Amino acid sequence: MSGLRVAPATWFGGDDAIEALAGHLAATAAPVLLVHGPVGYPVARDRLDAALAAAGVPAARALHEGPCTARAIDDLAATAAREGVRAVLGVGGGRVLDVAKGAALTARLPFAALPTSPATCAATAATVVRYDERGAHRDVLEGGPVAAACALDPGLLAAAPDRLLAAGIVDAWAKVREVRLTGARAGHGPAASASTRAALALVDDLAELLRAHALDALAAGPGGERDGALLPPRRLVAEAVVAYPGLIGGLAGADAKLALAHPLHDALTHLPGAHAALHGEKVGFGTLVQLRVAGFDGRADDSGRVAAFREEAVHYAALGVHCHLEALGCGDARSAPAEEAVVRRALTDPSVASALPALGFDELLAAVREVDAWVRGA
Repeated sequence: MSGLRVAPATWFGGDDAIEALAGHLAATAAPVLLVHGPVGYPVARDRLDAALAAAGVPAARALHEGPCTARAIDDLAATAAREGVRAVLGVGGGRVLDVAKGAALTARLPFAALPTSPATCAATAATVVRYDERGAHRDVLEGGPVAAACALDPGLLAAAPDRLLAAGIVDAWAKVREVRLTGARAGHGPAASASTRAALALVDDLAELLRAHALDALAAGPGGERDGALLPPRRLVAEAVVAYPGLIGGLAGADAKLALAHPLHDALTHLPGAHAALHGEKVGFGTLVQLRVAGFDGRADDSGRVAAFREEAVHYAALGVHCHLEALGCGDARSAPAEEAVVRRALTDPSVASALPALGFDELLAAVREVDAWVRGA
């Protein structure tokens, strides 16, 4: 394995993360193009604008709505060139951060991130996920820019709605399941690379953190509004589900960070109703199907694989995430043509062939049907 890209290069955490990011931009990259969405930016706008003004950072602002498309990336890169900025700052959720990363890559500028949602790890992942205009998955730019700077403000992330946090938790569990499966091939012995061992160590710590604190984090409510005593675990979990998966993916490398969970998510995005569900919610279904065909480490017998996906499904339900096709807006996948298209599209992903080389069409189709039916019935 070579050419690992681990983000971010500079990481600001704590309650003054936004102010620290503004100071860093003033010293290294002003002026900036501030790319934002319609939802996340208003939550942080007053504080961010004050911090940028205090640090003397001029900012041209560009609104992005909809999926991260090649056209949106090119348009924003053109805006960056026209405004003469020295960096691109993405403020918002996964779509905004990815399109800002893509614009920075195209314009050959540094990228900085201020995530306002804990639903994905886009802020810390050195990838750009592109979709078409309909929101169907197109491709992933693995050579995306490593974030030059990232501000993870735990209070801001913890104030997000429960659904966003729950989706981020399930997405983080997917990273645990995928990297453990791909890492099982390399093992923990001296033959494994140091980066693989580091990725697996972070996976173990993330799994322990989520088991210990995820339910308390959701019980706290946004910003601790339901139980202020549980605000510390909510802040911890909200920050962790953004930070850990990106770091793990960078250390594991492009050939070892994905298995079946994310490719199946990508296949589901081609269904019209899929866009009602969040990224992590669809990834959760992919994780359950992966567990059904491979278990936790690829070595379980059939009864062990059944138990594995059912145990995980119950855990997701406790978080408020119900991973069956109807709940995800993907009920069309139960019709024969759409169902077959989803399965075939997932199987074309190189990550699936690498992690599960013996997995065939009939086995995956049966697993999709079984997981969907069991979770819906349960």
